[in-house]
Formats: sequence, structure tokens, C-alpha cells
Amino acid sequence: MHRFFIPPDWIDKSKVTLVGPIAHQIKNVLRLKPGRNIVVLDNFGQEYVVALTHIAKNVVVGQVTEQRAAGGEPELKISLYQGTLKAQKFEWVLQKGTELGLAEFIPVISERSVLGDVQVVDQKAMRWERIIQEAAEQSRRGILPELRPGMMFAQACQRAVRSAELNLLAWEDEAAAGLKTVLSGLEAPPRRINLFIGSEGGYSLDEARLAHGYGIYPVWLGRRILRAETAGLVAASAIFYHFGEMG
Repeated sequence: MHRFFIPPDWIDKSKVTLVGPIAHQIKNVLRLKPGRNIVVLDNFGQEYVVALTHIAKNVVVGQVTEQRAAGGEPELKISLYQGTLKAQKFEWVLQKGTELGLAEFIPVISERSVLGDVQVVDQKAMRWERIIQEAAEQSRRGILPELRPGMMFAQACQRAVRSAELNLLAWEDEAAAGLKTVLSGLEAPPRRINLFIGSEGGYSLDEARLAHGYGIYPVWLGRRILRAETAGLVAASAIFYHFGEMG
């Protein structure tokens, strides 16, 4: 069944009213007819099976036939502080990171960022949010990952240490602490992890030192150098696997 995230106020007891682009997609793109079922999600962890009853030019109406808890959300919340990349690469990270189960994306501007202006980054937010929503619907997520405003690196460090028990920065020049070693040394599984990934070229020594001063630990991801758009997904997958979130 096709899945759609919708505003919660579109759900009125057992009646669901869909308008705007979603109604257009149902009628003109998917060409669904009355009697077909879809799933709508309220972004609060609930999903509703809806039988379509009325399809018009600008509005689609349906009746809720089943309500249940939405699946697809890992218990461990990983926030990806991703250094800004060229447009298509950053969008790829958003799409695949959503499919993987990341909870939050924070675009970070660092010394080697391609996009060096917060305002330029934030101008792309509407498109990026649409990419996240489409990926979340396709991958059967129950809650949309958050897309936060762009931040300078120091500001991102300050935010991160206030929001998670464990803060990690992937850095190819870290020789002592590998990701597996750090995770295996934890006394208890964390509820939230912040993961910093640099732009093309990674982080500078000064940035790694600054992060460490805030309590963000540089970690090594292995002998092979990963691309900036790959590293976060690889590290997040390893973290999810370590804590039993991948089956």
C-alpha cells in the first residue's frame, strides 16, 4: 500500500481528508480509485489504514479501517552532523540516511565545506525535506527524520554535547580510537549518538582538537578512506549493527 505522511489534523476520528500535492498524486499520478487502501502516518508514531471513499480534483476522502503503531523506527537515535557537500551528494546522504534509520540531519559548515554560507544551505531546506519525506515513505519509516538549520562547526559542537550521551567525530588521522573499540568500551547502550562527518577533505587538525575540547571524540573508521557521502552511512550502519538494530 502507498504510504503518506500527513498533518495530524487531517485525521478527524475515522475520517481522513487529503488535499494539495498528496491529493494530486493519488488522483493523477497513482490513479487510485475509491475502494483502494492507503496508509497515512501522523509523524507521532501512529499509522492508519484508510479506505478511499471519494476522489475529486483537489480533495481525497477516506475512512480509517485500522490504526496501529508504526514500525521502522530504531530505538537508538543517531543524529548525523554532515559537512556540507555538493548538492547531489548531500541529497544522496539525506535519502539513504533516512532509509537507514537516522533520526536527525544537521548540515555543518567547516573549513573545507563546499557550501560556506548558512543562508545558502538553508535555502535548500524545502527540497531536502521533500527528499527526506519521500525516502521515509518508501522505507516504511514511522517518524520523519528532522532536518535542522545549517550550522557553523563550533556552533554544531556546542549543540551536540547538550543533546546526546555519546558524540563521535570521524577523523582519518585518529590513530588510537577505532569505532569498534569505542562502542565496545561503553558501560551501557546509549539512547542517542551524535555523529560528525566532514565535507570533502574531512576535518582539519584544529577542528578535531576543537571538537575534542567539547567532549566529542575523534574515531577511526578503518584503513580505507571513505568518501564524505559514504562515511556517515557506513559508520551509522556499524553503530546500528553493534547495538542490535539491524536484525
